[in-house]
Amino acid sequence: MSLDAPPLLPDADTARRWAVEELAKDDYTQGGQSWLDRLIEWFTRTLAGLGDGVGGTLGALGVIVAVIIGLGLVGLVVWLVVGPMRRSRRAAEADGLFEDERGADALEQSARDSASAGDWAGATLDLYRALIRRLAERDVIVLTPGLTAHEAAAQAGSVLPALSLRLNRDADAFDGIRYGHLAASEATYAHTLETLRAASSARARVQVDAP
Repeated sequence: MSLDAPPLLPDADTARRWAVEELAKDDYTQGGQSWLDRLIEWFTRTLAGLGDGVGGTLGALGVIVAVIIGLGLVGLVVWLVVGPMRRSRRAAEADGLFEDERGADALEQSARDSASAGDWAGATLDLYRALIRRLAERDVIVLTPGLTAHEAAAQAGSVLPALSLRLNRDADAFDGIRYGHLAASEATYAHTLETLRAASSARARVQVDAP
């Protein structure tokens, strides 16, 4: 490498592409190493090659320059890759039960329509939303921005302890279906429907049938 051809620094899009391409390799899903471990290992190899090239031309000063460039690249790529991941996770957490302002009646009707069409996923999700919205309309719980299914179940369970187990099971089903960990079925819908019916007639801290 000549003095008039220093190492080129990638722009943001190029750095992101390099990181995505590197992290997409099969090696990142094998061998028990995390993607971050693999990223560090890749940059170590890259930095070593960069240091050899610059060091051979500029000596110790070249190595120092290569280290600074390498650390800058590491920081840039970690910021470009990890930052969006964290923002996505925060967005998912903030995206609570209700993406719209439908009331309990509208949500329940939507659930019934989905059930009639055999869409058990949509039916179960909307019915759980209807359940929580119904409890909020009765002032049993308080809806807050970013409220999660389990937070809502915990609130309701503290006021309706007899329904706590049912509510937690329905919250598990809601999250499992929503995030693809559980297959929706008529059974998940039926369980949530029974919880909604029990909650509609239950009074605070009055025991009802166990699940």
